[in-house]
Amino acid sequence: MKRTLLFSGLFGLSALMLPARSPGGFDDGVDVWFRTAPVSSNLQGRYHWFDFAGDSLSLYAYNRTAGNYVFTQDRSLLKFLNFNPAIDFSKGDSPKWSDLFRSNLTQATIIGVFAPYSFTNESVIYSVASGDGGGSLVTNDKIVRPGSVAPLDYGDTDGEDLRHTAKDSVTLDIFKEHATKVLTYYRAAAPNTSVWGGPNGTLTIGGTYSTSNEHFNGPFDTSTFGNNVFEGYTPELLVYNRLLTPGERRRAESYLAMKYGITLNDSYLDGDGNLAWDRDEAGVYHHRVTSVARNSTWDFSQPMSATSYEEGPLYASLPENDSYHKSNAYGLPSESHLLVMGREYGNIMPDKGFLFWGDDGGSLETYTSPNDTLWHIMNRTWLVKTNMPVTGDSATVRWTGNGMTVTSKGFIDMISQDEGTAGTAVTPNMIDNNGFIEFSCPYAHPTFDVGFSGAGNDGCSYGFRFVSDGSVWTITDGQISAASVGTDASGSDISVMLSDGAVYLRIDGEGNAAYSVMLPDNVKSSALHGIIKAESSGTPLVLASVRTNGVSETGYFAELAHNLTPEKEFYHYSRQRTVMLIDPSGEGHFDTGTATMVKCSSPDISRGKTMFHNILWDADGNGSDVFTFAYFDGISADVEAHPTTCLDGVPQKDGYLDIGINIGTPIYKYVLTVDTVAGMKKDDIVASGSFMGDTHRIDNLATGTYTLTITQGGGNDIHGKGNLLYSTYSHTDRRFTGGEIEWTVTETGSWYRIGAEPSVAEDITQWGYDVRGDKAYFIIDGYTSLTQGVNIKPGDTLGLKISGIYVRWYHNGVEVLKKSAWTLRLWRVCIKYGRGETHITDFTINGQPVDDFEINGNVQIETPKSSTVAYTVHIGNECDPSAPNGIEPKQDVVIGEADHGTQDSGQAERNSQLSVYNEDGTTHIFDAVLDRGKNGPATLMVFDTSGKLVYEGQMEGDVIKTSRFRVPMSGVYVVKAITDDGEHTRKILAK
Repeated sequence: MKRTLLFSGLFGLSALMLPARSPGGFDDGVDVWFRTAPVSSNLQGRYHWFDFAGDSLSLYAYNRTAGNYVFTQDRSLLKFLNFNPAIDFSKGDSPKWSDLFRSNLTQATIIGVFAPYSFTNESVIYSVASGDGGGSLVTNDKIVRPGSVAPLDYGDTDGEDLRHTAKDSVTLDIFKEHATKVLTYYRAAAPNTSVWGGPNGTLTIGGTYSTSNEHFNGPFDTSTFGNNVFEGYTPELLVYNRLLTPGERRRAESYLAMKYGITLNDSYLDGDGNLAWDRDEAGVYHHRVTSVARNSTWDFSQPMSATSYEEGPLYASLPENDSYHKSNAYGLPSESHLLVMGREYGNIMPDKGFLFWGDDGGSLETYTSPNDTLWHIMNRTWLVKTNMPVTGDSATVRWTGNGMTVTSKGFIDMISQDEGTAGTAVTPNMIDNNGFIEFSCPYAHPTFDVGFSGAGNDGCSYGFRFVSDGSVWTITDGQISAASVGTDASGSDISVMLSDGAVYLRIDGEGNAAYSVMLPDNVKSSALHGIIKAESSGTPLVLASVRTNGVSETGYFAELAHNLTPEKEFYHYSRQRTVMLIDPSGEGHFDTGTATMVKCSSPDISRGKTMFHNILWDADGNGSDVFTFAYFDGISADVEAHPTTCLDGVPQKDGYLDIGINIGTPIYKYVLTVDTVAGMKKDDIVASGSFMGDTHRIDNLATGTYTLTITQGGGNDIHGKGNLLYSTYSHTDRRFTGGEIEWTVTETGSWYRIGAEPSVAEDITQWGYDVRGDKAYFIIDGYTSLTQGVNIKPGDTLGLKISGIYVRWYHNGVEVLKKSAWTLRLWRVCIKYGRGETHITDFTINGQPVDDFEINGNVQIETPKSSTVAYTVHIGNECDPSAPNGIEPKQDVVIGEADHGTQDSGQAERNSQLSVYNEDGTTHIFDAVLDRGKNGPATLMVFDTSGKLVYEGQMEGDVIKTSRFRVPMSGVYVVKAITDDGEHTRKILAK
């Protein structure tokens, strides 16, 4: 039988006809599988609960006008929970119900995910009515049976239900953090001689109990429970028409927990029953456990994730904390998640691959490294466990140009069109037809297309056209749309993604249904490649930083919400100086010699995110890494020395140094002095100056030893992304009567106005510079003079001096204009940001950085500390291979260390209840004994050290349970007895 499934991609959801597999991987499958899914291809439209188990069941509601109707809900009322849609059944007509075709609910296991946003009142989550006449209510606190049967409180004191009471052992705030849960209900009702509603069961949800409602099997005594409607979100519910074993239950619960970012109390199993995350081995790292995974056994793909256990006040279950920024399902992750991680967009995950992470519960505050006080390390550390060691191939040829020049640096490409000709750049075929192309669209550009095409097609078949006037048009089967779908894309960050048979567009992180191009079925299965094609124009296309995924392994990305760190500490270092510190040994020992440092990319200030790209987890193949975040408030640089050449046995004066900045601000001063060089005096200055960017070369050096010092300034480093209305601004809170303003130009691609204003309310630059690209025009008494100004280039300095009634304009320290200004007796500095992304650095007033800016809009201002680093450098010569060449090595130091407490004592007690013996000496045969002092089912599962399941069986006995098992070969194995209490773990050695 074919069953309709909705396969979730990163941007969208598309209906596919696939043979269904059970969540949990059971051979007999799931009987009812309700998931929240879009009614149409519009992810911002309406959603419904749909049965993906094969019966295509719907959920119904009733009102007097429409009668019985299929219940749907608008996107504005539901939310995305870990990037998966979840319906709020408390909204709209209630209750809702579904008659189940193949499940009578007499013997059943019902497992669902529930995210409450009302925490203290008792409420009805759902009810089940079995075909033989039995019924029950599941509230957020207890199970209620008909008549005089006493309710069962399933979360009496430990806070494991969905309601907080005074009896709970946790505070209300901690409860809110852990409120989203996987709730499992075993139902083993005795048959009833009366027949109600035929042989099948009914599920009712989203309302309160009423004696007049035929869908409840009562009567229920309302004095024994709080008959309120459950206020929360329900993304998914699984119904099995039998009682699952503890092992089967754990598989199903693991699927839901992995999908929705829920931390289970115990270990996680994959779709084949293998051990994916071992609770016992993780130890202190079992906080906020989250994963990304792909598993066809479950029809499951979760390419990015965040925990559903966010700390206060941004509890993940609250309506306002959607997974997506501005609740736009076509957009980027929201600012309400501290840490989001996933595969690079378009970088498909192999089937049955997974990556888990959990943290040690440490604080988000930083500590200063005792060995290098410029390092500030977050106390919280995370453990990563994966079955997918990755080594990125940054040397892969991602683009081949025809009329285009492609220059690659690591995982980033620069693509520039040759002048006077049309140009095309294409990629190899996309892996599994998933791909991603990201770039910053220049303000001035020709008309060009970006998208995907099949073999033999030299144009863009499916994608988007970016016209020189900034408008955007869709391309479908090579045809341009009749009308534009967007305007003013020029100057914006653009991403185009191929995923699940559709091409999606984001402009500055925003997408919508109009930015979607659907591929026909015959194209979805054919090989596709990426393409950028530009028309011939007087303004060639130049894309400075193109990120491309889908043609090779590009690893993972991570987003740290710097606005959520204490005092927004990491916000001030998110441009150049924040790194992800990775200890590949998995021990939490961060040593400069062994730790991997992933430097942040450009931040997303509108969402408050520090970005990291191309993270290669478990590159050494040991299965685990430990990581944290840190920032370095100084300079970190690599210096490479190149020896002089040899001509007729004589060393030439042509040695040189290459400086590569790892961490620092964009502008640096350097001095190279003599230590011991033939014919020169000690401390003579050989070279000095300043440079911008990450690299610089000092050449024409003689053989010898030198001292190189590099210094970064202490002025403000300012980034602002504005618009043509100049509504984004920053100004000083402090006012001045006189003084000098100076800054360094770092780019000439943006527009901004900078200078002094006499008012504290107008935010209008009255005296200063109106910078438009490579021209800096004078602003005189509030008006820009387009006939007076200076030409500028990166590295130039601009400045103003205000003294008495005069304003003086400076360019590279030279006065270029002087005007009288009677209105500037009291003034402040104002910067207004126009088109493009403005970046100026080393901004000072009277030689000092400013620490009291007021900001409106997308502006970030950092104040890096003045810092100097020194290197002893040897320039060798090729005439004498024994002559030293290189820099004096610096000793590796430990800059951080994870500080952990002890493991949960409750887990240790559970482990002690399981014993494993090999008393008779039989090779590879063991006996397991579980004594937990009470009866109940137990599944024994045995795994090898890679987590592969080698044995599964049900333990026998009453209070004391036993099982005999065989392991396939010698080695270490993990033995787990899984019960309703949790799990009990032992490690054994088979000789």
